[in-house]
Amino acid sequence: MNAFVLAAGFGKRMGTLTENCPKPLLKIQDVTLLDYSLYLLNQWKILKVWINTHYLGEQIKNHVQNFKQYPVEILEEKDEILGTAGGIRTGLSEESFEEPILLINPDTLFFPDPTFSPKISLTEKKKIHLYLLPTPSDQNYTKIDIDKNGSLKFGTGAYYYIGLAVLDPKCLSHIEKNKYYDLSDIFKECAERGEITGEIFSGTVLDLGTKELWNSYSTKDIFGSQLSEINSFLNSSYMA
Repeated sequence: MNAFVLAAGFGKRMGTLTENCPKPLLKIQDVTLLDYSLYLLNQWKILKVWINTHYLGEQIKNHVQNFKQYPVEILEEKDEILGTAGGIRTGLSEESFEEPILLINPDTLFFPDPTFSPKISLTEKKKIHLYLLPTPSDQNYTKIDIDKNGSLKFGTGAYYYIGLAVLDPKCLSHIEKNKYYDLSDIFKECAERGEITGEIFSGTVLDLGTKELWNSYSTKDIFGSQLSEINSFLNSSYMA
């Protein structure tokens, strides 16, 4: 499977932290959010990665230019930001629409159970598969309900989307290239047609989506014993 890293956002909720640095390049324990995503994608045996960029995108492009572990292609949204769905629709070539792709949002740190690996295919007539977790009591995420068959309903329920999904790009074929579209709207459209499923993520996540959350974790030992393995991967991946 190939993967798409959503890295074009402005990171406005991070305040001054992203004035001169795109959010995916912010560091926890000297590891950028983007590099941790690349590390996970390697663990999940991803073959190729696309990264869309806009805000301070040149920094991201320069950051990964020497990455050697697997092919990484930068999709630059130079004129205007295209949104999560618009970026995928515009950036991917038509031949890339033939197989499902894994979507990952580097805003969130995923800590999967050792046995976890993302789906590599979708069931018949399904277009999207989301990974969910119970909504924390202090957060106001979009509510999602999941039934016994895995079908999803938006606006009600006890779960939220964590930023990891499997998507059939053909579900975006009807939207216009070089226009702004948000994936949340695509998710809801597919839910109305019964084309979206989900499951509870087997693991934990750390949401770093605001400056306050970032500051609360920035000095803590987030990666623990895993840090040496992450650094070893990065050292070999960026070897000159």
